[in-house]
Amino acid sequence: MKIDRKRLAAALKRFKSVSVAVVGDLLADVYVYARPVGLSREAPVMVMREESRKILPGGAANAANNVLELSGSALCIGVVGGDSAGRHLRAHLARRGADVSGVVSAARASTCTKTRVLAGDLHTVKQQVFRIDNQPHSRMRKAVETRVLTAIDRAAASADAWLVSDYDGDLLSERVIDRLNSLSADGRIVVVDSHSRLSRFSGISCATPNEAEASLESGIDITDSASALDAARRIREDLDAAYVFVTRGNRGMTLAGPRGWSAGLPIVGPAEIVDVAGAGDTVSAVAALALAAGEDPLTAGLLASYAASVVCMKTGVATASPSEILRAIEEYPLPKGI
Repeated sequence: MKIDRKRLAAALKRFKSVSVAVVGDLLADVYVYARPVGLSREAPVMVMREESRKILPGGAANAANNVLELSGSALCIGVVGGDSAGRHLRAHLARRGADVSGVVSAARASTCTKTRVLAGDLHTVKQQVFRIDNQPHSRMRKAVETRVLTAIDRAAASADAWLVSDYDGDLLSERVIDRLNSLSADGRIVVVDSHSRLSRFSGISCATPNEAEASLESGIDITDSASALDAARRIREDLDAAYVFVTRGNRGMTLAGPRGWSAGLPIVGPAEIVDVAGAGDTVSAVAALALAAGEDPLTAGLLASYAASVVCMKTGVATASPSEILRAIEEYPLPKGI
């Protein structure tokens, strides 16, 4: 069947009937906006005066935010600390309409945060000058792990798809990954976005590594479209996955599937990218929604490309709405040969 704008628009509408269980590392992205006011007397550094700050969902929380923004239903499963960042994340997702019954609050844990400081003078665009990460690595306590596994079992009764968002935190223990792999074995749609633990998954529906992650996972140095396809095919074979989507920034996306099927999607939208933060969350969210809605992988990849193009034109971790994606589809032509 030919893919055209009408078909892509119809696919987007079907997202509203899809429920996605998002399992992974819930992060708080903190943005501090500051204005330079002079030089420090203590060291040769600029003194900044904080003007404002905001806390946004990051990691798996941003993946869930993308599902919600795309009109899907999101059930969040993860762990936050008993701190203000954790309370803020939980409350934010609940206000957006997410089911947060699977978000475990661990009093002894700290919520992972990424604090970005953006500086600039009055009437100028503020630029990120540095980032401070608070990502404590400690083995998840057995009691907390049990609550996470219970949440996964509860969600299995209603979720149409599973989105695993792995940011190298401690949530994805061996037992949790085994439980997620069992869902794949049962024929469930499982999409995995993992920074460094992709090899621990098997039989999944789709993996969405970026170029650097795909190169590391496959052992293939990705330098062009051919090597990107080789890497995607090796990862698919190693994971026994149905599909692999390798995202390549302004070089587009490489797709690999069963029986040698593959597709190379050039970038859609402007080649100039403002910020890639969160684009991977968008791609994995679209892939989970589209595959669960019954779409073929090429349609899923195209929709993910258009959604990512919207997100990459925004500053900071962002999402793409159906209306924004539809505008992008109207403005930028479909790749030739589709």
